[in-house]
Amino acid sequence: IIFFWVARMIMAGMEYMHEKPFSDVYFTGMVRDKLGRKMSKQLGNSPDLLNLIEQYGADAVRFGIMISSPAGNDLLFDEGSLEQGKHFNNKLWNALKLVKMWAERRAESKGELIKESESINVILEVQNEGFAINWFQARLQEARIEVDKLMKEFRLNEALKTIYSLVWDDYCSWFLEWIKPDFGGTIDDASYDSAVRFFEDILQLLHPYMPFITEEIYHLLKERNDDLTVKQFEKTVLPDEAILHLGNSLKDTITSIRDLRNKNNIKPKDAVRLYIETQQASAYNPLQQILGKQVNAESIKFNTTPENAAIAIVVGKEKIFIETNIEINPGAQKEKLLKDLDYLKGFLNAVDKKLSNDKFVQNAKPEIIELERKKKSDAEEKIIMIEQSLST
Repeated sequence: IIFFWVARMIMAGMEYMHEKPFSDVYFTGMVRDKLGRKMSKQLGNSPDLLNLIEQYGADAVRFGIMISSPAGNDLLFDEGSLEQGKHFNNKLWNALKLVKMWAERRAESKGELIKESESINVILEVQNEGFAINWFQARLQEARIEVDKLMKEFRLNEALKTIYSLVWDDYCSWFLEWIKPDFGGTIDDASYDSAVRFFEDILQLLHPYMPFITEEIYHLLKERNDDLTVKQFEKTVLPDEAILHLGNSLKDTITSIRDLRNKNNIKPKDAVRLYIETQQASAYNPLQQILGKQVNAESIKFNTTPENAAIAIVVGKEKIFIETNIEINPGAQKEKLLKDLDYLKGFLNAVDKKLSNDKFVQNAKPEIIELERKKKSDAEEKIIMIEQSLST
């Protein structure tokens, strides 16, 4: 029956419009239950769609179905995916509330400044968040290219996963945190305007999957006369790879330092001092303020040895010392370094075996071999750093 209707549409288009109506036809898989059985009234395993919409919301149901639907394959229905969609809706609303709150504080601060002084030097304290803006711009461009590619290949669920990660991780967990003003403080114009603009771009990417909440938030962000449903996408451009690399390094550094603080019972409110051994100290110039704020570091020094007892960690090709006034257990620190050393040696051994395998070297693509060689080089450098730390 489906093929019959497709053939009719093609013939009608050719006959009456004198042009091919479409080039591709997408067939979805069958929705099955957790046991892989076809949903039917007889088995009683088919949920009431209206009840699901009432419980989770229409967009959450759409999200749950789409993210579980691999191209060309059957879908195993699970209400857990709908629950995930509901949480994602809440994440979007919370992001909106945060940005709107900044808008109010931004407007109030401007009024206060006018009353306090007429001097041109009395302005809002502009935070040095240029890197955060440039990084997310590159990350957004990277995601748009990936989503466009996946859409053309009809890998709709993978495109949704890309957008989901862009929103949940990159925009909410990193970008908004990096530009967030201090408690009770104000946000500068560049950071606020970028937060709104990026939010609009994200909503447009997400709109085909979740049309209702995206349209609503789009109009709540600011007054406007257009609608997402008819808004055209801008042409994609290649992202700045150097900015993306710096951003990934910054995220790894922040995550590693936070983990090390937690393992050594250093509370978030307790300030620390960082000492970073690196061959690229200048690369940290645009990152220092963000790094210091995210890990509560009162000072950051490069290629300088800490004066007091400190805990160390290796991130990428760099060694980072954390100095604090809290008493540190040197035994626990040594134990962690030994575990890291054992893991890296095992990892290096696995990479060496792969590279010494003639079949792998002959059949693998050159970029894959180059990636494995880079993994080996990075692991060897980390091992040397950890062994030096253990010897001191």
